[in-house]
Amino acid sequence: MAKCISCDKKIKFSRQCPALNGVICSSCCGSKKGLEIECVSDCKYFVEGAIKENKKQIMQLVKQSFNREEDIYQDSRMLKLIGPFEEFIFENYYNNTNVTDDFITDCYTKIFYSLDGKGNIYTFNEIEKEIFNMFNKNAKKTKMPVESQKLILIRMMKTVDNVTGGRFGNRMYLELLRNDFTGTGTIAEIMDKM
Repeated sequence: MAKCISCDKKIKFSRQCPALNGVICSSCCGSKKGLEIECVSDCKYFVEGAIKENKKQIMQLVKQSFNREEDIYQDSRMLKLIGPFEEFIFENYYNNTNVTDDFITDCYTKIFYSLDGKGNIYTFNEIEKEIFNMFNKNAKKTKMPVESQKLILIRMMKTVDNVTGGRFGNRMYLELLRNDFTGTGTIAEIMDKM
């Protein structure tokens, strides 16, 4: 049975710690990573932990933000980026069943932290790269400052968070975009019945 290089306890299930060059228990890894242990960027446990913590922080920010009357969706300058970008999302990914509300939130989170200078821990798949490139293109076209871009991402994540789940499942954001851009779809059908 292996011993943890950090606490010296015997452990059944261990993980290799590249920073300490030895076996570490999950408890020490989780509680000491980035604090007492100077983790290396290629450690999968460090990266997974950072991604999880970023997601937790961004979702707290999303839930705390835009709960008043004032909203960036009423700012015409912001809408010059948001409108074409969300139309791009709808037109290119509505029919892709792999693109869910969770996928969109994760993608927006990656973009947010990339703008914040903390994106080096993320990998982007092809769809995420397309989305990120379109967001950057629209941001440059509108000369949107980085802080405003981050606000926009938080606001769009707020929309996703507000509409996801329930009766419509994990693609409600895309249904909302369909309604916004075509006036058709599940939301329009429900509204017609009211």
